[in-house]
Amino acid sequence: MLTGMSKGHLALLVVAPLLVIGALHLAAAEEQADPELYPHVVLITVDTLRADHLSSYGYHLRTSPVMDGLAAEGVRFDRAYTPIPMTGPAHFSILNGRFPQEHGARINGVSVADGSKFLTVPQILRRFGYTTGAFVSAWPLLGRLTRLDRHFDHYDDELTRSYQLVHSMRWAEDVTSPALRWLEDNQNAQRLFLWVHYFDPHEPYNLREEFADPEVVAEPHPDTPEYSKEIQNRIRRYDSEIGYADAHIGRLLRRIERLGMRDNTLVVLVADHGEGLGEHGFNGHGRWLYESTVRVPWIMRLPGRIRPGTVVRPSVSILDLAPTLLDLVVPEFRSEAPIPISFAGRSQIAAIDEEQSPAIRQIRFVSFEGKKGFAPTWLSWVWKPNSGLPFRIGKLEGQRKMVWTPGADSFEIFDLAQDPLELRPAQLTPKDRSYPFERDGFHRWFDSTDLAESETRLTKRDQEALESLGYIVR
Repeated sequence: MLTGMSKGHLALLVVAPLLVIGALHLAAAEEQADPELYPHVVLITVDTLRADHLSSYGYHLRTSPVMDGLAAEGVRFDRAYTPIPMTGPAHFSILNGRFPQEHGARINGVSVADGSKFLTVPQILRRFGYTTGAFVSAWPLLGRLTRLDRHFDHYDDELTRSYQLVHSMRWAEDVTSPALRWLEDNQNAQRLFLWVHYFDPHEPYNLREEFADPEVVAEPHPDTPEYSKEIQNRIRRYDSEIGYADAHIGRLLRRIERLGMRDNTLVVLVADHGEGLGEHGFNGHGRWLYESTVRVPWIMRLPGRIRPGTVVRPSVSILDLAPTLLDLVVPEFRSEAPIPISFAGRSQIAAIDEEQSPAIRQIRFVSFEGKKGFAPTWLSWVWKPNSGLPFRIGKLEGQRKMVWTPGADSFEIFDLAQDPLELRPAQLTPKDRSYPFERDGFHRWFDSTDLAESETRLTKRDQEALESLGYIVR
């Protein structure tokens, strides 16, 4: 009976009814759903924020009272990791739950491929009637470069502060005020998604006098080395920037409360990456995969849904953020007819609900090679072609962390339980019998995720399916 029918026609016969059923299911669910099941969402991303410099993550100074309070009112992921310590690529990964080599934005200042098959959180939420707004604070997230502005109803990237003669950033006070005005103007919207990106405490670190001497609340880690005066001053300025950003995050949270939105708003706070402050002999971020640059805070609050004071201790990836957020706010993501969207990350709903701990799994992170380029020095990079292996690849499984530098033919192995500051790595070299096994494993993982541009694009059938369900509009 099917003689002469192409595989494509056969697939269409199978897939088309499912798409129709899925579309009807979603339409019915949307009509019947209680509006309270679609809370407002406020996503706060803090650039260059190390987890271990927040009081709620064990820092000995009270740098972050507002963020600490947010964690006490919701869930704190104790060991969350970025897939890449670079602003632009990491934010794409936060928004679409995919590794940089999957979505294609491996460096600052670029967009993912047109027609990418990896949809972002705002694209999906707009399908469910969310009004979307974004307020970003630094050059790597400019809409004309990333094209993220296409995913939002309003995208504010007006950068007013200069660094090395270039308007390339704005401070927390500059971005909070327009974000508050947008909230006021849209407070009567049924569903809001607001993304506010804070660039503080990114370099250049300004000493914020009001926050320069935070309260001492604990003893420093006993293995902390004695730093030079230069490093101590850098850390002091960095910490004061955390306090400054924290205070303006407080302004945002207070406005949410004043507008009567607190009880129906999911607040998500996360960092894109951390920062080296002189430990291990380097400053900044980008190439290195030490805990200081890849371990980040991730906090969520949703009154009545997330139990206050919840702590998820096993390691997770911020690739998990997108599926977790959508599970919390869009009922269809947990229904029997799931939305046809996939993520490299995993929803952490079960861990938040304390039904089960996250399974111990390999957490992966990468960095790509490049050298500092034109002024301003922190702003952009002159990169070698994006071919071959990354500059470094890391994996974490339980407390065992391994970082491979392919160009150096070496592995560093850390036992984070015994050496949390990564001061005593074991070395694995080509002379070791296990070296080929580990090297080949890293190769296989990267090759399996390293997608060509054509592989990141929607096929015609994908596009028709997602258009039929309302996720993308021509």
